[in-house]
Amino acid sequence: MGTSFKNRIIILCVGLVLITAIASLAGFWWSTSEFKERQVQQDIQKAQSVYQQYLVARERLLVTAASVLTQDFGFKQAVATRDASTISSVLYNHSQRINAELMLLLDVRGKLISTNQNQLELPQDMRPLVKELLAYEKRSAFVVLDKKLYQAIILPVKAPRTIAFTIVGFVVDEPIAEQLKGLTGMEMSFISQGERMKASSIQLPEDRDLFTYLHDQKISRWFGEYPIYVNAEVALPSLTAVPVSLVLSADLRDEYEEFDQLVLTIVFLSCITMLFGFVASGFLARNLATPLQQLTVMARRFAKGDYHAQIHETRPTKEICQLVNAFHEMGDDIQAREKKIRYQASHDALTGFYNRTSALPILDALFSTEQVYYLLVIDIKGLRHINDKLGPRIGDSCIQAVAERIEQVTADFEGLNVRLGGDEFLTVLLAKANSTMEQCVDSFLNKLNPSYTVHNFDINLRFSVGVVHIPEQADNADDSIRRALIAADNASHGVEDVYFYQTGEDEAYLERLEIVDELKQALVADDGQLFMTFQPKLNMRTGVVDKVESLIRWKRSNGDWVSPELFIDLAEQSGLIVDLTQWVLRTVISQISAWSAQGLTMKAAINVSAQDIADAEFIPHLVAMLKTYSVPANLITIELTERDMIENEEKGIAALIALKEIGVHISLDDYGVGQTSLGRLKMLPIDELKLDKVFILKLAGSHQDQCIVRSTISLGHQLGFSVVAEGVEDVESLKLLEDMKCDYAQGYYLSRPLKADDFTLWLGQHHKAV
Repeated sequence: MGTSFKNRIIILCVGLVLITAIASLAGFWWSTSEFKERQVQQDIQKAQSVYQQYLVARERLLVTAASVLTQDFGFKQAVATRDASTISSVLYNHSQRINAELMLLLDVRGKLISTNQNQLELPQDMRPLVKELLAYEKRSAFVVLDKKLYQAIILPVKAPRTIAFTIVGFVVDEPIAEQLKGLTGMEMSFISQGERMKASSIQLPEDRDLFTYLHDQKISRWFGEYPIYVNAEVALPSLTAVPVSLVLSADLRDEYEEFDQLVLTIVFLSCITMLFGFVASGFLARNLATPLQQLTVMARRFAKGDYHAQIHETRPTKEICQLVNAFHEMGDDIQAREKKIRYQASHDALTGFYNRTSALPILDALFSTEQVYYLLVIDIKGLRHINDKLGPRIGDSCIQAVAERIEQVTADFEGLNVRLGGDEFLTVLLAKANSTMEQCVDSFLNKLNPSYTVHNFDINLRFSVGVVHIPEQADNADDSIRRALIAADNASHGVEDVYFYQTGEDEAYLERLEIVDELKQALVADDGQLFMTFQPKLNMRTGVVDKVESLIRWKRSNGDWVSPELFIDLAEQSGLIVDLTQWVLRTVISQISAWSAQGLTMKAAINVSAQDIADAEFIPHLVAMLKTYSVPANLITIELTERDMIENEEKGIAALIALKEIGVHISLDDYGVGQTSLGRLKMLPIDELKLDKVFILKLAGSHQDQCIVRSTISLGHQLGFSVVAEGVEDVESLKLLEDMKCDYAQGYYLSRPLKADDFTLWLGQHHKAV
């Protein structure tokens, strides 16, 4: 079940607030982090500037002090005379005045003359130190002496030539680092490469490397650990052998703490905002969802057919009012459409009569009364020809005109009128006490038969009528309609236009339906119920049987035989004839292939219907079977009756031409008893005429039949046709046909239709006898 509208509004509002808070927090986090990083870098640059100014100030002091010392006349004289006590006193006093921790006096060869630190350990060879310090030209440099770091400067003592060098320097130690830290706000560490750290404001353990220590300093916060220090290393002017650098370390703990406090503040404010959003969205959702819930109840009442439901809302919004009005308009429209749909569902659109489905309960209600009724099924004869000749519009108008006439006529009979479909109507007439069923039906038809005026045409219509007596011949609606349809079908095929149902005909109809169903199952199962027989055709010129007619037979699973005329006719009516013919084609062609494998070449004729010829798959299926079983097309003869050709002559001729193109022979069956004229015969693309057996059965004793057969054979030969006579029952008829130059003969005199194995045995015996 889906989430309610109210909950969706709450989720949406709170979700938007949450997304906004998260986005704001993420943006704040990113921007603050970027700002802090830039600020730290700026602080480092400021610290570099401060320490550089600090070192420059100390350097100036060193230069001034060194200059005063080297230009002092008494000091020069003492250096020239090597007055050790005077030199030592001057160096000590001068270092005290400027707070210089380092005062050295060296001769021009770099040897120590005097120092203010008696216990200072110096390198044995001071010349490299002197040389590099002199290279800085009155600028200070950082040197390491006796494991201490000094900012020192060297100046020559001239009198007037250089007689010595004085080195003045300030020690760089932890107090200096702390002083610089106080000026810059950053940790200061002076280190020399390859040596231990010389001075730092960080309390570093004795055995720890500075950079390792700084890297290991982490602080845990939020989602992980973060470094405490951001470091920058700056190289200082120093000796090549012992380079010195300054490491500036920005402590980020205060920034982290401030940042975390801001994050917590934002989170707190976001929670307050979400709480407010939850309350506000709940209020909004209730105001929106309550009317919608009432609209849902209204819609459900509409679904049950209550289109007068109202919404109970004290202060509905304009949109809700519009929606309620739309619901009521929709209800009115639905009512109108329902009424129309119910009418259309129960009535025929063309005539306004009840349709079959809606008529069934009404008919069933009639059976519960004690009244006597006559149920009539009325079929308009020849309506298809009217549609073909005058168009479907005239045909529909005829149906409407007949419906109007039926309605007028049945007004006196208190009847029920139904259109069953197409050109079939059903009418129920109330029996009259002073009239028989025949009289009642005649009275009805006398009023129905007069001509109809349709679109200024006077049209005479004829009707086939089937009649059932209710309740004598039926006790429910389904049976009564089915039996009336059976009677109407008999009327359409009989001499009389009216047929009164006879008790027991329904059972025969159901029996035919059962036969159709069993035929369908027999085709699918192919279990031997259906099989082919073959009747020999004697070649009158050679005396050899080289053709057969393929005839289908059916023995039902219960052992009963079904007449081919019956089940083939039912197959044509039910639409099974196409499947049946395809089965016949496959069976016969496979048998011809089997005979060919035995060394027997036999031509076979196969009977097909008009439906087969009209089927688009007939010829492709035939070609496929011939290819599958490797049978030449000239071994197959397709037999059609005159009736099949007349049903759709144009389409039939096109199909026959297509058959001849693939090499199949065409035979016109039952010739002489149909409606084929000589003109039509000339147009048909056939190879063979097959004389109907009505002319052959009594050929020996009928001069008229002999004249007809002789002239037909002569005509067929002149038109280039082969002629076959079927129904040969005696030797006299066979001899007459031989004298008349008939090409082929078949009949019981030669052999009855035989199964394939029996035919093979018969053929061997026949050839021996010949």
